[in-house]
Amino acid sequence: MEGSSTTGPSRRQRVRDATLRELIAVSREILTTQGAEALTIRAVAREMGMTPPGVYRYFDGHRALLDAVIVTILDELTGFIAARTDEVDEADTAGRLVAASRALRRWGVEHPREFHLSLVVSPPEEENQAVGHARRQVGRLFGEIFAGAWRDYGSVSPAPWPREPRIEPPAERLVEILGITMPSIAASAAFTRCWMRLYGMVCLESLGLPRVIGDEDGDLFEAELTDLARTLGLPEAALGAGR
Repeated sequence: MEGSSTTGPSRRQRVRDATLRELIAVSREILTTQGAEALTIRAVAREMGMTPPGVYRYFDGHRALLDAVIVTILDELTGFIAARTDEVDEADTAGRLVAASRALRRWGVEHPREFHLSLVVSPPEEENQAVGHARRQVGRLFGEIFAGAWRDYGSVSPAPWPREPRIEPPAERLVEILGITMPSIAASAAFTRCWMRLYGMVCLESLGLPRVIGDEDGDLFEAELTDLARTLGLPEAALGAGR
């Protein structure tokens, strides 16, 4: 069409993009079936039918390959939480928070090796920019959902916890890192405590530790979630659906 300068990617670029996606998919398969120690440039090249120098045309080293896999994993985790949360009406902020919490647990338990890899945090000066962005988007999504529930319930209920000035600086720092706007410092502190407790429980479950003592269905996680919901003043009905 005359006057239009918009063109799609060239065939060469499409082939390159497809190969890049396959490299990441193969790397993730090696990770989940053989473990992180098996994920090497040579192993990926072998599975792809390529030479190691061929893989280096896409990634300049093992760290770059690992970072690309981590970004894919974190994007998938964020998308899964968002999809499950969006099944709940926007006006039901309590239900959305519960849905997001259970989605975090479900994904972590179903993808334990990917979840563990997503926890690997490099020093700030060494962290890949794309990895940092992908990591923050998980916490940002949860934080925004939490802020909605706080405005409707937490801010009008008795203080969830007595004020503890010592945790306020790290809470403010977390909110700043995630780029979230919280209604108050009390909300920031409550969010930090909830996030740490729920995320910590998912870490333990993804390691299989609760199953060692007979918790096969996430009952310990549900107990923590119920305790936090009641502390925040969320209605009981929010806990009854979606498990």
